[in-house]
Amino acid sequence: MYSSVMDFFSRARHWKLSSKGSYSVLSPTGRLPFSPKRAYLIVLAACATLFVLLHLRSLASHVLPKVAPQIFPRPEYLAVQDGTTTTTDERYAYVTWLSNTVAANSRASENFDDDLYFTATRVLVWQLLHDPKTKTSGIDVIVMVSPGVSEAHRERLRKDGAIVRAIENVHGQNDAWIVPKESRWDEIMSKLRAWEMVEYSRVLMLDGDTLLQSSLDDVFQDPGAQVMKTKPNFGQMSDEPELPEEYLLSSYQEMASTRHTWPPGDFDDCNHGYFNGGFFMLKPDKKMFDYYVGLLDIPYRFSPKYMEQNLLNYAHRWDGPMPWREVANTWNTKYTSDTDLAGGVVSMHEKFWKQRSGGNKLREFLLSKRQQMIGYYQAYDELED
Repeated sequence: MYSSVMDFFSRARHWKLSSKGSYSVLSPTGRLPFSPKRAYLIVLAACATLFVLLHLRSLASHVLPKVAPQIFPRPEYLAVQDGTTTTTDERYAYVTWLSNTVAANSRASENFDDDLYFTATRVLVWQLLHDPKTKTSGIDVIVMVSPGVSEAHRERLRKDGAIVRAIENVHGQNDAWIVPKESRWDEIMSKLRAWEMVEYSRVLMLDGDTLLQSSLDDVFQDPGAQVMKTKPNFGQMSDEPELPEEYLLSSYQEMASTRHTWPPGDFDDCNHGYFNGGFFMLKPDKKMFDYYVGLLDIPYRFSPKYMEQNLLNYAHRWDGPMPWREVANTWNTKYTSDTDLAGGVVSMHEKFWKQRSGGNKLREFLLSKRQQMIGYYQAYDELED
């Protein structure tokens, strides 16, 4: 292109003014006439081409800014009556789950302090029942225990104030394809037993490694935590069990890292449309329980990697007949940061023995709750003796 431009200006040396007041251009031989309008267009095109090439070269030498992800569209929901189920005769429960397979050291079966998940469960029970900053105002606290949990562990939880509910493992008739990512989750499908607790109107399911900064009681009044109608003729698979007429599955979009603002937003690093099985609200319903168990017999209907979490995300997918609904994402976080802590997050899905995020303030908070629980029950046990 450069040589073409230079050739043009070389030819321009032969321009001369005609007797009619217009310019003409001669070739070196003096035989080729040249229109001024044509000459102008050639110069303009050459300059424009040069500008575009230089601009593209400039862009190539710089890192373009990352394009923010689009806001994930939300599904529509069908409300039950006026859209709220909060009545004076409702009965709520906080429920967590404990299995012998989650012990950090299987040899520590009778050594409570060395059984990290059991200790975490005790911290959660203490915070829900006894910690003045976080305790409930009359909501039941239930620990579901699988068959392998020892009687000593069960008795300790009862002494701590929890309602201990023995449950059986959950299996389908054709579920050999279900292999979890980690062997400690082998019995985790038994969490589905929470749907059999029909004596309760609504249940908040919490993983044992959850810690509180303030009370969770008001989550039951969250607009997103209300019972909804199942959408008729909306994407149900013909080979699946019959769906219940009503349902409730509420949570928040799972954080994928600490790279999020407070409160987290759609443009943060989160798994859009996917919730974590460590914090969700449900309505107990035996028909819903039967539906979930029926899914276990349909190979690879969902990925078994994260067991019940992926089953629930499939059953309550946003483009399905029972889409899960969001509660405020200030109720709980995963990959908690010091900013989340200072911002007032109500609860967090974090392990006091293996901090995966945050800084010193979060570390101090996690460890302090364990120590406060131990001190509280030591004093309580001494008074009992």
